[in-house]
Order: sequence, then structure tokens, then C-alpha cells
Amino acid sequence: MDTPRVCVSFIFCCYNQYQYIDAAVKGVLSQDYPVAEFIFSDDCSIDGSYEELERAVAQYANGRPVVVNRNDRNLGLIAHVNLLVSLCRGELVVVASGDDISFPHRVSRLVESYLSNGKPMLLHSKAVDIDADGFVIGSESPHANFRRQLSLEEAAFSQSIYLGASGAWSRELIEKYGVIDYSCAFEDLVMGFRAVLENSILYIDECLLYYRTSVGMSQQVSIAQPNSLQRRKSQVCLMLDTLQQRRADLKVSDHLEGRLDRKLKKRISRLLVRKHFHFNPSALIGDLLLRPTAFFSAISSEFKFMRSLD
Repeated sequence: MDTPRVCVSFIFCCYNQYQYIDAAVKGVLSQDYPVAEFIFSDDCSIDGSYEELERAVAQYANGRPVVVNRNDRNLGLIAHVNLLVSLCRGELVVVASGDDISFPHRVSRLVESYLSNGKPMLLHSKAVDIDADGFVIGSESPHANFRRQLSLEEAAFSQSIYLGASGAWSRELIEKYGVIDYSCAFEDLVMGFRAVLENSILYIDECLLYYRTSVGMSQQVSIAQPNSLQRRKSQVCLMLDTLQQRRADLKVSDHLEGRLDRKLKKRISRLLVRKHFHFNPSALIGDLLLRPTAFFSAISSEFKFMRSLD
């Protein structure tokens, strides 16, 4: 009996990753599974990534069903991911970025695990770590602590649920929760929590890609914001948007988690004050009146941080 086929979309996004595009595209297009569509997209890079993407796809496509897109303007990570998800049609959506290298059997193994485990809404795996030059550095991602499924409350406040570079999402998960609304979040922090909400996340204890450490999208944010204060501001925005998205997703889910919702609301209030401290100090007066407990906790934390910079 033939193995059942699953309609798979493979989406690939890049931004200013010129030097890694060739190997990444070659890995995606080396799949031994009949992927229904490959969608490659560049987020208006300024380093020649799009031209390199076009060249690499032309070289390695070999008749496979490919689409190459370039955004007219830089959308940012979340809007770019939302766009790619809207363009694809697969029952299972496999994700790749412009710096990692998929193994040829990555999709086959994901589909096998998807079908043999009741079609989980999110699948993820281990990866072999490589450095910026492509050399294996003798470790694997993710850290062992993140190879187990987190509890709902752990996931609600976690900054790492699964290795985003290794992920695949089901159409069911995508359609139930819709687009990601908060632009400063990372897609893996959102999709991972959604899958935990559904109790439908599967870890594959096998390396299915090379994961290039310290050069991905999150690292680009760090490079763009090289000092401690800028990184602090970025982290506040990241966690505020992540928790706001998680709270919205909790309401979409079938969980009646009033206690968790209250905890999220409390943490969000503190983060909102911290954001106002850095970006909109005039709003702090309103914070003092509306959320005094959060105000004093957040202000104390930020003043302590500012003193540490001296």
C-alpha cells in the first residue's frame, strides 16, 4: 500500500542574508518528498539577497513548483510571515529562513511523523548547530530543556517553546487562530503557544537541518541595537507583544483559564509601563492612576536597570 500523501507547502523567508542564500535554497529544493509548492520570499533586502535568491532558485529548482516573491517595502518579520501563510495552500506548512540548511529528508520525516501521530498541529525537531561559516560546532539545538512539551502556564510566559527554524504548522492551527496581530513578537513564540493551547505539539528527536547559530532574525535585531539600553527596549517590546498575542489566543482557544488570563494581564500591565518609561514618558501619569501596582513595580525595575548602566 502506498504511503498517504500530504499536501505540503514549503515557505522560505529571507532578509539581508546574501552570504547564506545559496546553501539555504539548495537545502530546501533538495527535498526527497513531492512538495506541492515552494514559496521563496525576500523582505526587500538591501544586500543583494533577492538577486541571489533568484539565481539560486533558478539553479536548483529543476522543474519543481516554485514561486519567488520580493516585497516592495520591508514588512518586518511578522507581516512577512503572515503574507507567506496567506499565499500558501498546504495542509502542512514547513518553514525555513535564509540562513539555515534543511536536510533532504526533512519534509519526508515531518510528514511521516505527522501521519503516524494523529496529525499534530505543530511539529519540530533537533538541529545540528553550525557557525556563521557553516562549520559544525559540536552541539545540537534546542537545549534539552526545550525538547519536552511545556505546561500551558510554562508556555504562556516562556521565551522559548520550540526551535522555530525546525517547525512545521498544520493548516488547522493556522486557520483556527488566524494571522499574528502583534508585530514585535516572534512567530515561533506565538505558534508554539497556540500548539500548546491545543495540546497538539510533537517533538521529533532527530536532527533535520543545520541551524546557523547567532546569525538569524533575532540576532539581526541584536546587531541593529548594539548597546544594552537599545536591547532592553527591544526585549520589552518583544515580550509585551508576545504576551498580548498569547492572551488574545487564549480567548480564541477552548480553555477556560481565568487564572492564567489574570496572570497574563498583570504581566502585560507591567510591560506596558516599562514600554511607556522608554518610549512615551508622558503616559506614565495615566499608568500611575490606572495601574499603580504595576507602575511602581515596573518603574523600580527600570530605574534599577538604568543605574546599572552607569
